[in-house]
Amino acid sequence: MAFSIKVTLVMTTFLLLGMILAGLVTQPKASTDAWNIQEGDFPSNGSAESKLTFLLRYAILAPSSYNAQPWRFSVSGNDSRILLFADEGRQLTVADADKRELYIGLGSALENLLLAAEHFGYSCSVTYFPGEKDAVALISLSPRNVSVQPADARLFGAILNRSSNSNPYDFKQVPKSVFLALSNQSRGEGILVYVTEDSGTKKKFGDLVVAADQSQFSNANYRSELGHWINQGTMGPVGIQALIAQLEMTLLDPGPGLIKRDAEMVNSTPAIGFITSEKDDRESQVRAGQAFERLWLEATALGLRVHPMSQVLEVPETKTRLAELLPEGQGYLQQAFCFGYAMPEEQTTRRPLAEVIVE
Repeated sequence: MAFSIKVTLVMTTFLLLGMILAGLVTQPKASTDAWNIQEGDFPSNGSAESKLTFLLRYAILAPSSYNAQPWRFSVSGNDSRILLFADEGRQLTVADADKRELYIGLGSALENLLLAAEHFGYSCSVTYFPGEKDAVALISLSPRNVSVQPADARLFGAILNRSSNSNPYDFKQVPKSVFLALSNQSRGEGILVYVTEDSGTKKKFGDLVVAADQSQFSNANYRSELGHWINQGTMGPVGIQALIAQLEMTLLDPGPGLIKRDAEMVNSTPAIGFITSEKDDRESQVRAGQAFERLWLEATALGLRVHPMSQVLEVPETKTRLAELLPEGQGYLQQAFCFGYAMPEEQTTRRPLAEVIVE
């Protein structure tokens, strides 16, 4: 019996070591270096292609679910065009089976690109889904009158300071003027932003968040997918710490602690918000992503911290119940989030720019 136990322990140890080594080998290069951008490095005297490529340094700082960064770009300096593509190999096939969050992330990257282009002296026109395979947007750029101050200068200035909040919020009321400022970031085109501080709505929302968390963490496939992205170094820890976190997520059950964290966040948040659309198609989801990034940047500029609460829309039952909390005529739910005052957090890692540029 003792010999059998020793053999089992040895085999288990070798198995875990094998998983650790395999995990470390498959970890991609990811770091926070992408956030170290100096405006003065813009190649004013460089080629058209080098200028457009510089703009992408801001585009890749956009948020995305699990920080999966599901985007690729093609740059054409000759005709001043950038194509944004969906990298569907980075889809969350369990959590985001309908790809809604993938396209919201692409919209956020598009918005960062447009803000950067305006800041560095370009006017842009966007053609959504221009026809090329996996192409989400064609951005055509032309010089603008740089003597005119960009309308969205404050949003551009917030790109490098934006981060996701995972801490409990301060119990500090958000001014009504902030609600108006955030609601005005809808970008039109059938997109609406609804924000509320109603305690009853927040309580029901919190209950739905907990229900969604419980549903997801009871699903081994969900935990495995989440663990995979943790090991990619996209969600905070990197290297051996990321691998240990992956093993914990996959082999153990960290759900209760994470559910408690989410509940504390919602219970402390002074306000919650939702982005909806008149239509529920891909273009609407991209536009919702643009609105969400504008709202997030506006909140950052105003000293607030935002946390997306995507799980409540990933579980069909809680998504249906959540829609009942909104006023009539709000359309299709695309994004839910908390916002308020909290300590700033570090930015998350990004893939190298060269990795997301295609010919």
